[in-house]
Amino acid sequence: MKVFYLTIAQDKESYKNYLSKWSVSPNLSNQNFHNKLIRSIALSHEVNVISIRPINRNFSEKSLQKSDKTENNVNWNYIKVSSNKVDKLLFTSNRVDEFAKNITKDDVLFVDTLNLSLLKQAVRIKKKYGARIIGICTDNPSNISFTSDSYKNNLLSFGRELDEYIVLTKKLNDLYNISNKPYIIIDGVNEPCSAGESKYKIDGDYIYFGGSLMRRYGVYNLIEAFNNLNNPNLKLVLCGHHEEPDLKDNIKKENILYLGALPNEEVMYLESHALCAVNPRPVDPSVDEYSIPSKTLEYLSCGTIAITVKNDLLMERYGKAILWSETGDVKDLENALNTAIKMDKKERESFIKNALETVNKYTSLEVINKEINKLF
Repeated sequence: MKVFYLTIAQDKESYKNYLSKWSVSPNLSNQNFHNKLIRSIALSHEVNVISIRPINRNFSEKSLQKSDKTENNVNWNYIKVSSNKVDKLLFTSNRVDEFAKNITKDDVLFVDTLNLSLLKQAVRIKKKYGARIIGICTDNPSNISFTSDSYKNNLLSFGRELDEYIVLTKKLNDLYNISNKPYIIIDGVNEPCSAGESKYKIDGDYIYFGGSLMRRYGVYNLIEAFNNLNNPNLKLVLCGHHEEPDLKDNIKKENILYLGALPNEEVMYLESHALCAVNPRPVDPSVDEYSIPSKTLEYLSCGTIAITVKNDLLMERYGKAILWSETGDVKDLENALNTAIKMDKKERESFIKNALETVNKYTSLEVINKEINKLF
């Protein structure tokens, strides 16, 4: 059995170069999740990645050439991609087949179920070569921003044609796996922060947030809660994507730093050195039933005090590993921030130790590898 992985993710170094060519920051969550999942599988199997790197008018180059790279049991195969729609339509399948032609019915192909072009290629490969397809389901298509209803419906339709599933919640399995095929449920996949340097060295204590900067995900309430602390010796550091036009109007103070989208190594450095890291996303049952807040678990894996809004799925396993904001309201976030700020050294060290042990118990590369091997 050979293992293939169809994705838009890249190896870390390639992605760092790729990220620098965007005028508008892309969503980093897909890259981070799938890169870690690929490396988790590679602990026990050679993984042949077929990566279709997305580019559009916000990318500084009109095409990216075919290339490959091998590291740590992963063969990263990058097909040629172009911003030209005709080129994509006519040649993408042939370029994928340059790497997929050796796939047989005995092999396994993993695919991200939140990308329609990847799903279509996976279903085509299954019909042409006979591979067993494992869908990786990280959210309900209905929750995706900036896409049409027809796109979301097609995601679900193609996603239900697969053979097995890796899902983040039971509700996701109910949504995709309507024929009760083999599946596993994982919370996410994480690894300890690697000790390294960063060009973003923040003097003094700071609170960190990274993720979508859209108003509905709570970052504006976090900014207001931080301002209410009225602490000139404390900074708020914001990283992420999808910033709204008025964001900069809300961060005029010198102790609020907006750094944009950063490579994951830089993000993890900032997380690991923060006084605390916050996920201010308000409770939304239609969202929370279908997704685990990956950034919260990443905060824990970086040895950081994590603050997040109460979430039933997280509470079940991580209730004592997280500082909870009752809601995403400004006052509740302010109270949670004050709790983190006032922790003494001994209390912080004990809290972080428990958080690290808990998140590693459920989401380390090694633990997820063992879970995935159940599907093999």
